[in-house]
Amino acid sequence: MYTAVAALFAQKIDALFASEQSLEQKFKSMYAGLPFDRTEHWSGIIWGVLRDAWNEAGPVVKSEPTGMDKLKILKAAQDLLDYNLFTQVLLNLQGYTGMHYMTGDAKNEIARLKTAWDSSKFTKGYTLDPFAPKARMVKVAATKEQQDFNATISTIRALRIIEQFTPQISFRVSPKGSTPAFADSRNISMIGMGGDKYLKTMPTLQTYYLVWDQVPMTAIFSGIAVPPGGQVPCSTFDAPGIPYKFYSKSGGEVIQEVLFARKLMYEIFRDHDITSETCIMIPRMQSILIVADKKAENLHKSVERLRAWYPTIKLVEGVRA
Repeated sequence: MYTAVAALFAQKIDALFASEQSLEQKFKSMYAGLPFDRTEHWSGIIWGVLRDAWNEAGPVVKSEPTGMDKLKILKAAQDLLDYNLFTQVLLNLQGYTGMHYMTGDAKNEIARLKTAWDSSKFTKGYTLDPFAPKARMVKVAATKEQQDFNATISTIRALRIIEQFTPQISFRVSPKGSTPAFADSRNISMIGMGGDKYLKTMPTLQTYYLVWDQVPMTAIFSGIAVPPGGQVPCSTFDAPGIPYKFYSKSGGEVIQEVLFARKLMYEIFRDHDITSETCIMIPRMQSILIVADKKAENLHKSVERLRAWYPTIKLVEGVRA
């Protein structure tokens, strides 16, 4: 049964991600009163696609698919979707209840930073205000005040993301041919290492980070062409294992990083029995945040397997320094 549902689900996802227009059409069919957005509401939309596949190809007696049904469908669908599409689906369907950020501590830290900065105005003669509503970083921080100002703004941004965290997250979707992005409705993909100390997990789980220094050539430059429906010539790239071209106006630097992270996610997911063990993954620039079981035997085995292909990757346990 799960095989049949997964096959239909994969077909629907493949059609959904065919173009920007197909994504917009689906969005409008479910959220007619809202402007089209490729970040907000996609966890609900993709869940709706899975539910439709379940009702069409699932049990005779119609019912809402359970969490276990979802996991089994995802597992069966993996080999039917390329790693770019599958990871976009996974990010929008995996659960995030095993992790949370300490929002109260973040609020207290913002208050402490405000007090410390106000003190600096008197003790150091600082005149800049990182807490101003439209405060922006100084492009060239030449003075100690400007450096402290930039660092404080960066910290405040991370803390405010943490302060507003909830497990209800929607991740940005990108149609075939477009460079996928590290973006979500709660901006947790943008939290840097400074925010790690606020991340907590359930007692049976542990935080890990898969990190790397160099990115291999995940996508290979194949020429200049105008994308379907476009007007401006773009750099085109072929990615092994993905049956369509990517088009990039910026030259393709980001696509290497993003597809590499998604390839690693795809392979790690393959090595896990997600019906019996937790493995939450969130891709970021130069790292993947992973929340898994404390022993995480399969995670360690998976990383060792992947290190044979990509020697620069490394698994870090706990809060990053």
